[in-house]
Amino acid sequence: MESLYEIFKVDISKDKMSAILDQKQDYEKEVLTEQTILSFLAAHHVEYGINQALIKKLVNNEANSLTFPMQIAAGLPAEDGEDGQITYVCTQNEIVEHEERRDFRDVKKIPSLKKGEKIAVISSPTSGKNGRTVSDKEVQAKQGKPVKIRAGKNVVYSEKEQSFYAAIDGQLSIGNKVIHVFDTYELNTDLSLETGNLKFVGSIVIRGNVPTGYRVEAEGDIYVYGLVEGAYLEAKGNIFISEGIAGLRKGTVIANGDVTIGYANQAIIDSGKDIIIKNSIMHSRCVAKERIICNSGHIIGGSCSSGKSIQVKDVGNKMSTKTEISIGINQKNYELENALNKEKQDLADNIKKLHILGDKLKAKPSNEMNVKERILLLKQRNSLKQSNEKMEQIDAQLDTLQVDLGDEEEVRLIVKGTMYPNVELSFGKYKKTITVPRKYSQIYLEDGEIIIQSL
Repeated sequence: MESLYEIFKVDISKDKMSAILDQKQDYEKEVLTEQTILSFLAAHHVEYGINQALIKKLVNNEANSLTFPMQIAAGLPAEDGEDGQITYVCTQNEIVEHEERRDFRDVKKIPSLKKGEKIAVISSPTSGKNGRTVSDKEVQAKQGKPVKIRAGKNVVYSEKEQSFYAAIDGQLSIGNKVIHVFDTYELNTDLSLETGNLKFVGSIVIRGNVPTGYRVEAEGDIYVYGLVEGAYLEAKGNIFISEGIAGLRKGTVIANGDVTIGYANQAIIDSGKDIIIKNSIMHSRCVAKERIICNSGHIIGGSCSSGKSIQVKDVGNKMSTKTEISIGINQKNYELENALNKEKQDLADNIKKLHILGDKLKAKPSNEMNVKERILLLKQRNSLKQSNEKMEQIDAQLDTLQVDLGDEEEVRLIVKGTMYPNVELSFGKYKKTITVPRKYSQIYLEDGEIIIQSL
């Protein structure tokens, strides 16, 4: 076999899924046998997916039909399982026809379901098939992920049919991981002292304005066919505001689903899915788990953070107003994670000091300890217990805190107009500040570098 080392060399790919045979020098036909070649390959840890037809040609010295280097062995790629899927089968018509409109605020009607109506069907994930490397090592396939969505209020799930059904007549609300059917509360006027704050287990429809200082909280969706000022709106489902929000730096909109607004000025917006702005976002703080869409307007000042993408006409302005854009990360959770990790490190240092103090106190026989030392030992034990409990609370909070929201290969900022100087871009820990105007651009992360490319 020594002579084969002078004739051939073997290169195995990094993923161990391909072995390449190259020729160093010519050889006599008598030197090769199928067994010597197989032994030579085995010495290079090539034992699976070997091309037997090529080996026969090598042995028969069919030079005219051989091209070096050649792939002498190929692994079997793993086939990853497919994720489970949810398919919505109910019809939800949200369009208000012209003859149905009573005034200019009637732009959207609430989708509804009948009791017993099928809402959606779930398909199960598949397990996938394992592969093998050319070294005959098993490659584990990724298992498909099940659909993480459950039946919420007034929704029934049939295990047999893998389907969701409405348990009442009402409005469908699809949250982040749950499906609800809610009754709806409607208010045909502005919020005022007569109505007070609103808190309802279902959805709320307000055919008027929400002034500064009022609170609207709903387990379902919130629809405001008017203007929101410095108020507080929170919904477990979606929030729709036909005109916009003039937040006065304190107006807050929080939804587990989508937030759709005419415009946002000096507002705080937090969405579990998409933020859709018909006009502009000005001096606001917006966080969307998936996308921010502002195709017809500007993002000027403040900060916007999304998990997957931001689509906008213009970012910043000619005055170089500082505007922060974060993609692929929840900026609010990122800042919270850093604060929790710092607090965790401080606690760990304190626990270490408490252990050292406790060990010193315990080293002394109890009958020789004075009153001051006994009190100090009790305080040490109490402080250690409290610190450990706090550490567990921080660990639990970090486990549930989702900071990274998107795949680095998919997240991007799309600017259909102009991106002005003093726009700060963040893709996780990677940052870049725009210094010159850029038009018609898409910005994404590649190999740890922020790339700006023309559309």
